Order: sequence, then structure tokens, then C-alpha cells
Amino acid sequence: MSSNPKSIRPASHFEPLDAIDERLLAALVDDARISNKQLAELVGIAPSTALMRTRALSERGIVKGFEAKLSLTAIGRSVQALVAVRLRAHDRDQIDRFTARVPHLPAVLSTFHTSGSVDYLLHIAVASTEDLRDWVLDNLATDPVVGHTETTLVFEHIQGNHGPLPA
Repeated sequence: MSSNPKSIRPASHFEPLDAIDERLLAALVDDARISNKQLAELVGIAPSTALMRTRALSERGIVKGFEAKLSLTAIGRSVQALVAVRLRAHDRDQIDRFTARVPHLPAVLSTFHTSGSVDYLLHIAVASTEDLRDWVLDNLATDPVVGHTETTLVFEHIQGNHGPLPA
């Protein structure tokens, strides 16, 4: 482990969560904008304890951040797709080139490096099916690293549980 106090330990080295940690995390996943006072009341602890424990969860690398969840339709990105990508070759240079560029493109919501018949699965959101076609052509089909793509339209994205699993 690095001597840097802010370094994050690998998941296998996380200290176990106790019941208070789990309740804090569940409340934060449900509403990341909850006030510290409300969080403390909900979990049944003092506000100072809630603040200290929430900071500790962040410092331990368990809480990685807080973000706004936007309506993709409301911001003009109503067409979502999953794009399966197979690279031409599996050498470090091509993998590094792909992962340095593609996940940071504006349309990309998530990038998954996978095993099996495809190397990457991209979740993207654009304004129209024409934009989707153009995005795949401009960003993947013309990339010499990419050997094959397959695009699947997303009719509905239903979020799963991002909190701790129940005991």
C-alpha cells in the first residue's frame, strides 16, 4: 500500500461495514442531498457522528462521490444504446489507446471492459438515431483499433441497487 494517506485500498482490503455504516450508505444512496441533520435523525445518531462517519466512508474509498442524476430526455439525449466493441488485436497498446480515448467522449455514459465475445460494452446517449449512427461511424467504425461493433437500442434503463447488499 502506498504511503500516501489519500490512497484508496483495493476492495479486498476494506474494513467491514457495521450496521451504522450500512444505514448511512443506504440513506445516502436514496438521497445524496440529504442534510447531515436529517441523515443523523434517519440513522439514529448524533449529527457530529453522522458527519464523522460519512467523512470516514469517503476517506476509506467507499463513498466515491456525489453526483446529480439528470434526465437524459430533458437534456436532449433521449436515444440510448449499448455498443458492443471487439478490438482487432489484444495487445496493450491497442487497449490503452482505446481506453484513453473512447470513455471520455461526450456521448459515453459508461464503459465496461468485458470478457467473452466482446471486449467493451459502451452505454451511450445521443439526441437521435441519426446521431447514434454518426457517432458509431465517426468514433468507432473509423478507428483502426476497432474490429467490430454491434449496437443495441435501449428502450428503458432501469437503475439497480447501488447500496450495500442486504445481509
